[in-house]
Amino acid sequence: MRTINVRHFRAAVVLCVLTGASVTTLRAAQPATPGSATPVATVAVVRHVFISDEPESAPGETLALVEYTIAAGAVLPVHTHPGVQMATVESGTLTYHVIERGSVTISRADGTDEIVGPGETAIFEVGDSWVEPEGMVHYAENLTTEPIVLMSTSLLAEDEPPTELVETTPTS
Repeated sequence: MRTINVRHFRAAVVLCVLTGASVTTLRAAQPATPGSATPVATVAVVRHVFISDEPESAPGETLALVEYTIAAGAVLPVHTHPGVQMATVESGTLTYHVIERGSVTISRADGTDEIVGPGETAIFEVGDSWVEPEGMVHYAENLTTEPIVLMSTSLLAEDEPPTELVETTPTS
């Protein structure tokens, strides 16, 4: 398993902050279904792109460094990514759910590792990092009263949106 060097990651973040960035607010909603396991997404996320590039070593893909701020009480919609995404919690506590098509590999702040697969939930706290494989169906939520800040790097298909919403089948 590869380990993220947090010192180098944070240094890259500081360097990118100095270069400027764009901010996008993401808002999403899904209809509630009584008795459904499908989450109801709420106004949720500010996506701040520090820097992105199309590296020569990965033709057709975009490498990006992004900060996400997730509002208190927010539920993100069920989604996938068209590539690999890695993230770490800078502040707050994130509740994370894997639905299907893969597992998330977690490196805990205390140095332990774990894998969370379909149907399982993980709680991410400050310093925890994880790797999301391409196409894994998942969602996250902020069950606290404070915002969550995540730092993320991704290598995604350049002709596709960074997140693709997935409709889930309600269960009773």
